[in-house]
Amino acid sequence: MAHVEAALGRLRCLAALAEWERLSVLCRAEWHQVEPHLRREMAPIAAHGAWHMGQWDEMSVYVDSMGSTDRPGTSAGAFLTAVLAVRRGEYPTAKVAVDRARELLGTELAALVGESYDRAYGDMVRVQQLTELEEVIDYSLAPALCNGDEVAAEERRQLTREMWRGRLRGVQRHVEVWQALLSVRSLVLPQQEDTHTWLKFASLCRKSGRVRQSRRTLLQLLQYDPMAVHGPGMPGFAAGSGKPHVMFGFLKHLWATGDRDNALHRLQDLVQEVATLPPEQPNPSALPVAVATTSGTVVNKSTDAYRAPLIARVHLRMGIWRWTVTSSEDLSEGVIEEVLGSLQLATDRAQHWAKAWHNWALFNVQVMEHYARYDIQAAQRHVAPAVMGFFRSVALGQATGEVRTGANLQDILRLLTLWFNHGSAPDVEAALQEGFGHVSIDTWLVVIPQVIARIHTSQVVVRRLIHALLVRVGRHHPQALMYPLLVACKSQSTFRRTAAMAVVENVRQHSATLVEQAQLVSQELIRMAILWHEMWHEALEEASRQYFGESNVEAMLATLLPLHEMMEANGPTTLKEIAFVQAYGRELAEAYEWCNRYRQSRREAELHQAWDLYYHVFKRINKQLPSLTVLELQYVAPALVRAQGLELAVPGTYLAGEPVVTIAAFAPQLTVITSKQRPRKLTIHGSDGAEYMFLLKGHEDLRQDERVMQLFGLVNTMLANDRTTAERDLSIARYAVIPLSPNSGLIGWVPNCDTLHALIREYRDARKIPLNVEHRLMLGMAPDFDHLTIIQKVEVFEHALDSTSGEDVHKVLWLKSRNSEVWLDRRTTYTRSAAVMSMVGYLLGLGDRHPSNLMLDRYSGKLLHIDFGDCFEASMNREKFPEKVPFRLTRMMTKAMEVSGIEGNFRFTCENVMRVLRSNKDSVMAMLEAFVHDPLINWRLLNTTDAAAETALARDPDQATAADQAEQGHLGGPTEVVGFHPETMPSPPRRDARERELLVAYGQLGDANEVLNERAVAVMKRMSDKLTGRDFMQDGLPGGGDSDSVQSQVQRLILQATSHENLCQSYIGWCPFW
Repeated sequence: MAHVEAALGRLRCLAALAEWERLSVLCRAEWHQVEPHLRREMAPIAAHGAWHMGQWDEMSVYVDSMGSTDRPGTSAGAFLTAVLAVRRGEYPTAKVAVDRARELLGTELAALVGESYDRAYGDMVRVQQLTELEEVIDYSLAPALCNGDEVAAEERRQLTREMWRGRLRGVQRHVEVWQALLSVRSLVLPQQEDTHTWLKFASLCRKSGRVRQSRRTLLQLLQYDPMAVHGPGMPGFAAGSGKPHVMFGFLKHLWATGDRDNALHRLQDLVQEVATLPPEQPNPSALPVAVATTSGTVVNKSTDAYRAPLIARVHLRMGIWRWTVTSSEDLSEGVIEEVLGSLQLATDRAQHWAKAWHNWALFNVQVMEHYARYDIQAAQRHVAPAVMGFFRSVALGQATGEVRTGANLQDILRLLTLWFNHGSAPDVEAALQEGFGHVSIDTWLVVIPQVIARIHTSQVVVRRLIHALLVRVGRHHPQALMYPLLVACKSQSTFRRTAAMAVVENVRQHSATLVEQAQLVSQELIRMAILWHEMWHEALEEASRQYFGESNVEAMLATLLPLHEMMEANGPTTLKEIAFVQAYGRELAEAYEWCNRYRQSRREAELHQAWDLYYHVFKRINKQLPSLTVLELQYVAPALVRAQGLELAVPGTYLAGEPVVTIAAFAPQLTVITSKQRPRKLTIHGSDGAEYMFLLKGHEDLRQDERVMQLFGLVNTMLANDRTTAERDLSIARYAVIPLSPNSGLIGWVPNCDTLHALIREYRDARKIPLNVEHRLMLGMAPDFDHLTIIQKVEVFEHALDSTSGEDVHKVLWLKSRNSEVWLDRRTTYTRSAAVMSMVGYLLGLGDRHPSNLMLDRYSGKLLHIDFGDCFEASMNREKFPEKVPFRLTRMMTKAMEVSGIEGNFRFTCENVMRVLRSNKDSVMAMLEAFVHDPLINWRLLNTTDAAAETALARDPDQATAADQAEQGHLGGPTEVVGFHPETMPSPPRRDARERELLVAYGQLGDANEVLNERAVAVMKRMSDKLTGRDFMQDGLPGGGDSDSVQSQVQRLILQATSHENLCQSYIGWCPFW
């Protein structure tokens, strides 16, 4: 019995691997040795094997054993009976069997579809096989159905073939699914007559890791083995196969399986043959369904947007492979010439092929970077061709419907980098001027933040082009420009303000109402984001730290005097501001008077008088703030009450080509969320009748978060374009981010989400478990935990872990699911989303992932990250409590995964995401390069140099999260429960103060100085290392000499993230014990 079970297991494995020959041999050997009841179990697998081998007599024996021929007992038996009948030409019998199979399948399918589409998918494929079996019968009977008219019969068959190709594009890209459908079609359509589809199938096998099956399919198409032919020039080595398309597929197979030198050698032989062939005519049966446009170009409805002729594809592959096997250090004149020659030929032979132009431009950029080390003039020669190539690639990508792909965005970003760095060279300027005319104006909408960031560049030519481009965008899409331009108009840099105002004035000429409304809405939202009460509360807190903590009188005055001046200059305009002046105006005016006296006399006593008044005001505001839980719009921004039926789009909703959703009205109340920053929940009624909710945040520069969302969008596109990740629906949850000024903005409200902190608190409160139980255990064992050595910290940390279960999140997921299937879905989604963000967060150097910065979707289980103020490993490089982990993978997160924890879905997803990121290195680096060299973002890179401005914490101390409050020692809210001791942490200066100092440090132009550039280059090098698996080389770890494989890199990261030694060094507010 055990032997039979093992044999059945082997048969199932061989069938899954499509090893039909070995399967047939095993079936013959085992068939007569097994009991009749076991034969019924073995028969379907054996029948499939015989079918694929063309052994029809044996297949008949196997099918007969599955049940009586007139009433077969299973849908599989009935289906195989129908296949045999079609093969024998017994079409009436076949139709009866198909109907019977459908009937039997109906009951199975009905039960499965109600439970899960995924589980029913195999049966759905079987239903399609049955339909196609009927079509196969019609295909065979076509001449009879057309009354002997051969032309009509062929037209009918052609239509069926087109329909079959169309269906293949609709099914899942699984080898098993394609094989099931193609095997039915092969009853009437031999492989040689449908080469294109079988080549696609071989490619699918190769990309799915089914290398042997891919090779077998290609050899069946070629009808001989090219590996048996040695030496170029011999027929069949690569040239002379008679089937250059199939041979090209075989060479790609060789390359993918690691036989690169052989593949390259044979490709050279194929190139010579293809060059002598007559020009290709598009063959309708060899192409996926394509639509001819009025201009004559072919726009393909499938994944290949443009089907290039074979000669162009061969030349492109030649160039790419030659480029791939040459390291950047070994780029010689000969190699450069050879690669450029191949790529040039590819663009010549397929001038409408975006991929060829993309690679041509990309290689020119690499050659430029190569020459830039020692020959600037030679490097400069490659800039204009690269610019031209990127423009062609983008324009063709749009023309063939490839908009929104990662490659397109990558090209646009690379184009911007070349433009901003080399735009003042005459040939580059000419190429840019020409290129702007070729691409649609919509192209630039995705990179408006990057363009506006350079609006004040010191290069006159570049600045003039930026201005001209923004004016053009403003003419076609004024809505898209409004919010980002108005942020630039509020900049501290005079040059930047002036440049932005010039564009706004230009837009005002044709959209005056829109500009007025945008200025009004922006101004009022900023006013609501930080009320005078909060402005003074924060400023007094900061000033007291500067005066009493640092004895820095000048800094204290610099913090407070602008507020006094603002009150005097503007005066109160809303009821809320009038109430503030009535309550505190007299005392603040008096204190201002004392400060002015101090500035003249420099007597400390005057400052003490001022501080008596300030302290009194501070105490009263402090008492009043908690009661400000709701803001009435009529009191804080009456102008917005009157603002109804605007032309202005709802923030974050504008999409080119889509109907514009404008602001119909603002909701009359705003809810204040009680955290340190006190953000407001704002509702806007759209013209489409929907409500749009936002979080209105003050004290925070959201421009970095906006760029991070752009990066996430690019990553999502890559994950959607990769078969393995797309099947698992891997993506990063995103939300709208709209900066309003350099220190305030709107964030799209994410519904149905709770922070992990809130979920754990709710779970523990219900069970009377102290929220900070682990921390209490640690303090009980070692009250001076922060002063212990690492080995002692590990012992205390492990004591806390051993004494608690850490299953809170695991139990929350289970308890909040209505049944086990929902729970399984949520758990899988949670695990996968955690893995995706772990990898992307690691690449970005994202820090500060405490439980209040991670949110869980109540319905899907997806993990959502918020607050991206801390990127590029800033938290790892800070002086106090540097983070040691690459991402958050604490025990609560691990226990909420499947029974095997990290092993399984988490690791598999991490490896897939890292593979996708590494294989799309160019796109990711283009985005990050634009990010790091952006003058509005890169001041943050100067995070922990020895200047006083860069103190203990390298990030915004005003983030609205519990652990941040802990980080700064502000007790209150959830932190109080965590039990953090404020004296253990220094209080860092406010970010806007830090930004002011840094702006002064590198001049009002905003162009980064050498220090910044050095740091930016170092950051880019680090990210490049991460994307090539060389990120652990500097650690001196064993095996660190060569780049790591994806699996090895992920393993090292997981070990780092779960190491108790690393976790125990985190600050308590990060909650490493959770």
